[in-house]
Amino acid sequence: MDIFTTLFTNLIPLYMLIGLGWIAGRYFDVDRQSLGSLGIYILMPVVAFGFVAKIELQPVYILLPIIVFALFSWLTLLYYMLAQRIYDDHRANLLAMCGGAGNTGYFGLPIVLLLFDPEWVGVYIFALVGGLVYEATVMYYIANRGRFNMRDSLIKLFKFPSIYAVIAGLGVNMAGTELPALFNNYWEHFKGAYVLVGMMIIGASLAKAEKLIIAPKFLALTFVGKFIIWPAAAYGLILFDQGVTGWFGPEIHKMVFLMAIVPPAANIAAFAAKLDMSPEKAATTILIGTIFALFYIPLILLVSGL
Repeated sequence: MDIFTTLFTNLIPLYMLIGLGWIAGRYFDVDRQSLGSLGIYILMPVVAFGFVAKIELQPVYILLPIIVFALFSWLTLLYYMLAQRIYDDHRANLLAMCGGAGNTGYFGLPIVLLLFDPEWVGVYIFALVGGLVYEATVMYYIANRGRFNMRDSLIKLFKFPSIYAVIAGLGVNMAGTELPALFNNYWEHFKGAYVLVGMMIIGASLAKAEKLIIAPKFLALTFVGKFIIWPAAAYGLILFDQGVTGWFGPEIHKMVFLMAIVPPAANIAAFAAKLDMSPEKAATTILIGTIFALFYIPLILLVSGL
């Protein structure tokens, strides 16, 4: 129970930042798009470069982005097929995204910074490359209701500067180049800034919803996908690796499981607003899922024993 209390109390400040983001977006007209651009194009690339440049590379890590992409894609498409049996309109697409896409970046990375030693954070960021590819392909396909354009998808993918930062970090790492002390000093500030901005983006995204719409059936189905099916699939993959392949150690297993238990991605609200897919319902679902995760994440980590 001490573990639960420790995790819970450490998560509370992150939720306070979400609250500040909501206040900034609601009352001070702070734009989610501007915060998002700051996080995606300025802060995250510097943070990613620094961590990846410092990790102890192992050949098996190459599999991590592939596994992450495959897991995200399989579960999202599976849930999309199931959702089509329940809804015959855009709600099937929205449900697939809410149940399949997790907030592994803005929400997950600050938790990784909280729970893991610095050398493992770079491994997590490297694995997130698979999540970026997923967002630019499968999630793009679902969000656009099956209208997939390979050219637009590739353009979207190549606009993520974090991919280039990871590649540059790998190059520095493999060359054995040591980063200068001046970079490390400022890099520490970038890490803190990313946590602040990343969590505030979630709040600012939710602040733009004109009203909250609670749809019990939709919410329940989202929770089944995001907080039951997703963790069960990840845990099954971990057990398979522990018993059969033995590729990864406990820290990697914990990272994969953490990706599975984060709340629905904040970007879903932006997709829903842009494509007129019940944006209020999307924002409400993300908000309730994010609040639920405050209690769920410490509890599930305690119960799982990871």
